Amino acid sequence: MYPARGEVRAGTEIFHLRSREECVAADGGCRVLRGDARQGSTPGREVRLVRLDVVRGGAGAERRRAELKAEARLHDAVPGLPRVVFRCEEPLSFTFATRMPPGVMLTELYGRPPWAGAVLRDVLRGIALVGRTLQSLHEWGRAHRALRPEVLFASRDRMWLRDAGLAATPPEAGEGAGAYRAPEQRRATGGPATDVYRLAAVVYHLVTGEAPGVDPLPVSRLRPEWAGLDEPLAAALDPEPQRRPALADLISDLTHTAQR
Repeated sequence: MYPARGEVRAGTEIFHLRSREECVAADGGCRVLRGDARQGSTPGREVRLVRLDVVRGGAGAERRRAELKAEARLHDAVPGLPRVVFRCEEPLSFTFATRMPPGVMLTELYGRPPWAGAVLRDVLRGIALVGRTLQSLHEWGRAHRALRPEVLFASRDRMWLRDAGLAATPPEAGEGAGAYRAPEQRRATGGPATDVYRLAAVVYHLVTGEAPGVDPLPVSRLRPEWAGLDEPLAAALDPEPQRRPALADLISDLTHTAQR
C-alpha cells in the first residue's frame, strides 16, 4: 500500500515512517495505517500517524472515516491526550498526526517485567496521572479499551498515554490485546469498567511478570513485598464489570500502595 522506503504524503506534507501497522476493512472498502513517524516539515518532531485510504468506497469506508475524525477530536478535547499537530482530509483519504508524548515507552525504558521495587513505585505513581486522563475520557462517554504497556510513556516527571485507543470505535468481539483483554470484550461490550480491568491487568503483569489470565494468583504469592496490591487488583480483575471498583478508587489504592 505504501512505498518500501516508508514515506506517506498527505497534502504537501511528507511523513517518514519508523513503524507501521496496516489494517484492511472486512469489506475491503478502505485501509488504515497507524505508525510512528517523523514529520518532514518540522525537523525533529516525532508523531503518531493515522491514515485512512479509501479503496473502493461504500458505507463501511465512510463510517471508518467518521470514526477517525472523532478520534482526532478526542485528542484535541481530552486533557492528557497528545494534541493533533497535523490534519488533512482529501476525497480518498483522511490523515491526522498527534505529537508523540515526551519520554520513552515503558517497555523500552525498563525492559521485560517483573520490575524492581523502586521502579514499580515510580510507575504506580505515574499511572495515577494516566488515570486522570482516562477519567476525562470517561466523562466524554468514551473508554480507551486498549490499555497495555506499549501505550504508556514515561518522562522524568510524569506518565502519558500515547493515544485514545479504541475510544472512537464501537466495541467489537475480541478487540484489544489478548493478555489484558477484559472478559466483556469477548462479547463486543465495553466501557469505563473495561479500562479498570485492563489497567489492573497491566499492573499485575508489571509486578509479577505474568499476565493475570483466568483466576490469577494473589500478587503476594509471587511478590510478597507487594501484598498490598492483593485486594485492589483482585477487585479490579473481577470478571463481572459491575462488581469492579470505580477507576478513581483503583488509582487511589495504587497510589497509596506505592507510597507505603
